Amino acid sequence: MSARDLGRGPVVAIIGGGFSGAATAFHLARLLPAGAADIVVVEPREGLGYGLAYSTADPSHRINVPASRMTLISGQDSHFADWLEQTGAILDDAEAIAANGALYPQRRVFGRYVESYLQPFLFGKVIRHVRSAVASVELSGQGYILILADGRTLAADALVIAATHPPPALPSALRSVAAAARLVANPYDLGGLQAIGRDDQVLVVGTGLTSADIIATLDRNGHRSRIDALSRHGYRSRSHAVLPGDPIGDFISLPSRSATVMLRRIRATILERVLFNPVHILRL
Repeated sequence: MSARDLGRGPVVAIIGGGFSGAATAFHLARLLPAGAADIVVVEPREGLGYGLAYSTADPSHRINVPASRMTLISGQDSHFADWLEQTGAILDDAEAIAANGALYPQRRVFGRYVESYLQPFLFGKVIRHVRSAVASVELSGQGYILILADGRTLAADALVIAATHPPPALPSALRSVAAAARLVANPYDLGGLQAIGRDDQVLVVGTGLTSADIIATLDRNGHRSRIDALSRHGYRSRSHAVLPGDPIGDFISLPSRSATVMLRRIRATILERVLFNPVHILRL
C-alpha cells in the first residue's frame, strides 16, 4: 500500500545523500508546496551533502574548481563563495586563497555548505534522513519497496538513484599482486596511505584528479622520495586556464536523455571552441 492509498502525499525516496542526492532533496523541499511529498534520503553517513567527495577528512583535499563556480542553486553562481564570506569558513585557512585570488577551500567545507541549507528542512521534518544503505529495490504496484542493509523496508512512490560509484576494482593487470601488503587498492583508504614510509618509492596507477589527492596526502604526511604516476595516454589533469573565460555550450534548450548523448554534445562543443571552460552547471 502506498502513501497515496493512505491519503498522504507521495513518498519520494532518494538513494544517496551526497551532493546529487542532497541537492535533489533540497530543491524538492523548497519548490513543492508544503506537505506535497514526503522526501526521504537514505544515506549511511551522519550528514547530508558530503558523500564520498566531500566527506574526506584530509585537509589537503581541496575543491578543484574555484568556489565562485560551485553552487547549490542554479543561476546563483557565487552562492557558495558568498556563503564562505558570510560564515568565515576559511578565515583560518590561508592556503585556500590562490595567487590570483580564487578560493579553493577544503572539500569538506563544501559539504558543510550543502548541509547548512538542508538543516532547516530536516529540523522542520520536510526532509527525512534515514541512516542506512539500500541493499535492493523491488517493484510494488505503481511504487517501490526499498530493502535497507539493516533489514528495514521503505515504501516509495517515486525513486531517485543518486548513489556514488562502488569501491574501485583492481585492474586485471594488477590482480596477481592483489594480496601484496604494500598495495593500496582503495585510494580513499587514508590508513593505507599513512602506512607508506617517508622514503618509500611510490607508483600511482592513474593520473586523474584522484592521483592528485593521493600525492597531496603523501606530501602532507612528509613523504620525500620518488613518486611515479602511470597513465595509459600520457595525460595528467590539466590546470585551469590563465585567462578567465565564459562557460560555453547550450546543454539545456535540448536536454540530453542519456549520459552518452551528453558526452557527445560536450565533445562536439569542445571541438568548436579553442578555449574550453571545464565546468558546466547543468540546470535541471
